[in-house]
Amino acid sequence: MLTVGSFFKQNASKFCQKPAVIFHNQTLTYEELNTRTNQLANAFTKRGFQKGDKVAVLMKNHSSYIETIGALAKIGVILVPINYRLLSKDIEYILNHSECRAVITTGEYESIVRNVIPYTPALDTLLVVDGQADYPFYQYEAFLQSGSSEEPQVHIDETDPFYYGYTSGTTGKPKAVVISHRSRVLTGIVAAYEYKIDESDIHIVAGPIYHAAPWIFLLMQLFVGGTVVIQESFDAEEFLQLTEKYQVTNTFMAPTMFNFILNLPSETKASYNHKTMRVLISAGAPLPTQTKNEILEYFNGTDLHEFYGSTESAITLNIKPKDIKEKDACVGQPFPLVECLLLDEQKNPVAIGEVGELYIRAPYLLDGYYQNEEANRESFYGEFFTVGDMARQDADGYYYIVDRKKDMLISGGVNIYPREIEEFLYTHAGILEVAVIGIPDPVWGESVKAIVVPKEGVSLTEEEILSYCEGRLASYKKPKSVDFVSALPRNPSGKILKTELRAPYWQSQGKRV
Repeated sequence: MLTVGSFFKQNASKFCQKPAVIFHNQTLTYEELNTRTNQLANAFTKRGFQKGDKVAVLMKNHSSYIETIGALAKIGVILVPINYRLLSKDIEYILNHSECRAVITTGEYESIVRNVIPYTPALDTLLVVDGQADYPFYQYEAFLQSGSSEEPQVHIDETDPFYYGYTSGTTGKPKAVVISHRSRVLTGIVAAYEYKIDESDIHIVAGPIYHAAPWIFLLMQLFVGGTVVIQESFDAEEFLQLTEKYQVTNTFMAPTMFNFILNLPSETKASYNHKTMRVLISAGAPLPTQTKNEILEYFNGTDLHEFYGSTESAITLNIKPKDIKEKDACVGQPFPLVECLLLDEQKNPVAIGEVGELYIRAPYLLDGYYQNEEANRESFYGEFFTVGDMARQDADGYYYIVDRKKDMLISGGVNIYPREIEEFLYTHAGILEVAVIGIPDPVWGESVKAIVVPKEGVSLTEEEILSYCEGRLASYKKPKSVDFVSALPRNPSGKILKTELRAPYWQSQGKRV
């Protein structure tokens, strides 16, 4: 059966005393990991949680995150990972929309959870992993230890929901992506095949587990019986320290994270041995050619892959080491078992070299968006699915993402939707019109720029607009710069021409806008 929990159970006997998870110098063997997942699962069952209930996790990376993944998978309770960088109002929305009964958090975010309790009536269980477990919180470890170590006796089907991954929508309301056990198990198994990962490998989790990609790759490594080393949050020098200490062989990172490593002082980079690293995987934003070259120079002898995907589709396209230097700005060929279509507005296939909307069919796809039939209708075309990205294919069968249909921008590997920011900025009394775009950023890939038309007779400053956003927008959504213009460019139908707005900033990069 292709269920996540079955791997935790099987690998407990198959790899028994082998290290499964390393976090803050503490190691869990496969046997210990499975025992603790059973205890946590049975503690939830004893408290009345049943198949189909939902539990949110709001924390930075932690070994308890993996225990929770395994535990809930074994009893059919759906995990809802939450981005810890979100504002309280966004967290409140996700908890209510998903109908979560429980939240697992750390002391760092306990106060945020307390603030939303009065507005989230379905919550009845609150666990804190560290810190004081003052009412109404329970201490995570004590709660876990209250459960039996026996295997839970709950039938889980591979088509059952495994987790809900929330991804921001252009209206500002996050969408819940329903991911089945089968989807993520197949993704992990095939990723191990694609990236040549096996039980001898050691993977470092550098990105936040709430994000789809780090989640996929940590499961990949655990499925095949290797070891996972967890960074609580990414730090470039600590990454190198852990790589040397544990002889790490593979990792996934967004381009921004690679940039932070490459921008370390030369003496710092030279002081660590990373010769065991053999597979590097990048995604979340385009990897600039210069960055690729610097990565391959510093991590000499490694295989560098870059893939294109989403929470909804997992890994869709992958460019392999043999092609990564030859195919500039390319996202490669379809991941195994993925079928791609490029369609025009009338859903007709476009010719080779022409741009069309990318649709895919694969066993890794979402089941749909939870309680959002409108999004389902817009995104599915029969068995094919699209996130609205525009692409072209060359004569060799390689794909290139050339535009974002919905003007999404990516900063530090995080998807940012301008419309949400624009709608907020329109609440400023002095703003007549505003357009938000992504402009090149040497560290983050893209940064958020607001282009503002002030109301007549109103004098605005960049500092005033940036201050207005403080505390009202999540930090990664706040504009980093503001330009002022007398009018925004529009087409004959009145639509703002963001292509024209972006062009001056991207022309020097030699990229299509």
